[in-house]
Amino acid sequence: MRPDEDVLRELNTRIGVAETEGDREFLAEVIGPVLAFRRANGVLVDRASFLDGVKPSARRETEVTSVTLHGTARALVTCTVTLVDGEQRREFDNVRLFVRADGGQWRLIAWANEPVEA
Repeated sequence: MRPDEDVLRELNTRIGVAETEGDREFLAEVIGPVLAFRRANGVLVDRASFLDGVKPSARRETEVTSVTLHGTARALVTCTVTLVDGEQRREFDNVRLFVRADGGQWRLIAWANEPVEA
């Protein structure tokens, strides 16, 4: 069995790919039944609103900066997501809270991001 830190790093990288590809099915699977999401513009949305907004978009590059396990069923992941659109690159700091659900799968239940100031 792979260490949880490796699983969470890969999962967070895959979230960026799924956002880029508009893969709503994958995101619906990894997001818990309830989600608190803070968009970079400060707007708070729930799970349904987040998933409704998923569509193919500019490429995302995700760099996981830390994975902190809290016990065996909670983890906090921080990462920098770079949105690449042609020559334009915008960076966002992300903080993501995961819990281990029934069956041992990690589920995202809280996510906040904000633009990195240049």
